[in-house]
Amino acid sequence: MNKKAISSYLFSTAGVIIVFFIVLAAYLLVGSLKLRIDLTEEKLYTLSDGTKAILAKLDTPVEIRLYCTKSSSLMPVSLKSYSERVEDILNEYKKISRGLIEIKKLDPQPDTDAEDSAVLDGIEGQMLPTGEKVYLGLAVNCLDTKVSLPFLSPDREKLLEYDITRAIAQATKPSKPVIGIMSTLPVFGQFNPMMMRMGGMNRQNPWIFVSELKKDFDVKQVDLITDKIDDEINLLIVIHPKDLAEKTQFAIDQFLLRGGKLIVFLDPACISDQGNSMNPLQGAVSNSSSFDKFLKAWGLNFDNSKVLADLIYASQVSRGQATEVQRMPTFLSVISQGLNTNDIVTSQIDSLLLPFAGVFTGTPAEGLQQTVLISSTEKSQLIDKMTAMFANDQVLREFAPSGKPYPIALRLKGKFKTAFPEGKPKDKSDENNKTDE
Repeated sequence: MNKKAISSYLFSTAGVIIVFFIVLAAYLLVGSLKLRIDLTEEKLYTLSDGTKAILAKLDTPVEIRLYCTKSSSLMPVSLKSYSERVEDILNEYKKISRGLIEIKKLDPQPDTDAEDSAVLDGIEGQMLPTGEKVYLGLAVNCLDTKVSLPFLSPDREKLLEYDITRAIAQATKPSKPVIGIMSTLPVFGQFNPMMMRMGGMNRQNPWIFVSELKKDFDVKQVDLITDKIDDEINLLIVIHPKDLAEKTQFAIDQFLLRGGKLIVFLDPACISDQGNSMNPLQGAVSNSSSFDKFLKAWGLNFDNSKVLADLIYASQVSRGQATEVQRMPTFLSVISQGLNTNDIVTSQIDSLLLPFAGVFTGTPAEGLQQTVLISSTEKSQLIDKMTAMFANDQVLREFAPSGKPYPIALRLKGKFKTAFPEGKPKDKSDENNKTDE
């Protein structure tokens, strides 16, 4: 048996990176789905331990309605073949559900009750050149909650078990999982006094990924200064942390140690971090992330004075005059060779644009396992941040490939050790009060 694992933990620019955010959060919250494909002669799917654990918790009947126009002679052979794979895996779900999952198969031919049911369930018919539609989708129903997979595309075959299990989890647990977002950037939108003076709207909209996340999750904003991460939060996303208060870092540490899931986005040169441009008295402010205390505890390092340059992933970028196009190896256009195609987080991403990206070095601490999600090519090197941002010609002229790939994004799992081995840090306000006495 050849096992293709999609690892166990369940999103820069809009578009594909928004999908990255959503898939990453969804995966972290659904649970551990280590998908395996049974490459026996029958090519039947076997279900992962993560799926079995979710099905073991079912206590309410679930109906799965599979819509497939299998009897149509016009259905493409590839789609008809894939529908058999879908039926095989659904039979596995039914087999281990202790009788709680019922599979109902419908053949939505034109002008039939089955087609009407497909429309009501949100199943999308695929238009053929002949003008007729074929269907391959399913709806999961539990009590008053329904979750639909409008079209089961063969392109997502590696994620079939994940998609079905996630739909079952959503249907049986209709309350949305809670995501907390902590950021030094205005990802939830911000007050804009300039626009207010001009008679416009006085608040900028939330960033697109936040709006998209709210469609599937209960998204909470977490203060940058806090003593505790609320118990209701299943996943904490920390974006561009810098100069976080000790007590905030301790709160994050305790959240992780109690089993919370954490996503951290670090940036050595955040182009969205312009400081407070409304305050002329504010001096130069660093646009680099810092998460050193945690990384040290995890055995890793993130040098925020360096950015990654890669000749293979170099982008053509307009700088200065509109007609001037430069090849910038620090503006990475990462393609499939730099993406972990066997991991659920990155398997459906074709490319990523990553300007002035940082890298991780070091070896994970004892008890932690590392999975690299995004990496550079061997024709890459680390460049001084200021040189990268303001001297592209020098970067190209003096480029010296390191001969090794660098991890740009990775996942750690296992037993995390505290970043505060000496215990909870003392509150500075308490110390000041004692000094005053």
